[in-house]
Amino acid sequence: MTKRRAPLSIDTALARIAGQLNGGWADMAAVTGYAERTVRAWGDVDREEQINLPAAIKLDIAFQAAGGTGAPIYEAYGDLVQVAAAEAFGDKQQLLRATMAFMQENGEAELALLEATKPDAGPAELAIAQKQLLDVREDVDQMLAGLCGRQREPP
Repeated sequence: MTKRRAPLSIDTALARIAGQLNGGWADMAAVTGYAERTVRAWGDVDREEQINLPAAIKLDIAFQAAGGTGAPIYEAYGDLVQVAAAEAFGDKQQLLRATMAFMQENGEAELALLEATKPDAGPAELAIAQKQLLDVREDVDQMLAGLCGRQREPP
């Protein structure tokens, strides 16, 4: 039975390397000095074997030497770290996005308030300033709720 490979995985990176090398998995075993079954096990989520750093480097270099572009294992590792960081710090990333939106809205409100203070300002300028301030208030309320753990949308 064929196992499905997760797109962001060491398994997919290893399969990409195997596809680039003429001898596939056998070449990978020769490059790393491990048995072919061990090299195949490095990508199997149901096995305990894990690729070590020197073998990963050798395989990424062998991939490039065979005409491949990039470094599949290195790239997969980076992707996996980014996914883990998003899961671990998603609330911080949501706060960053909310902060950036708040800064934009606040800047627009400041400009609208300055426009409302001009001698020739009328009801339209006052209405724009009020609307911009209400937008800022909404952003502040959302950020306060988020900081208290009551986000309106998931991180």
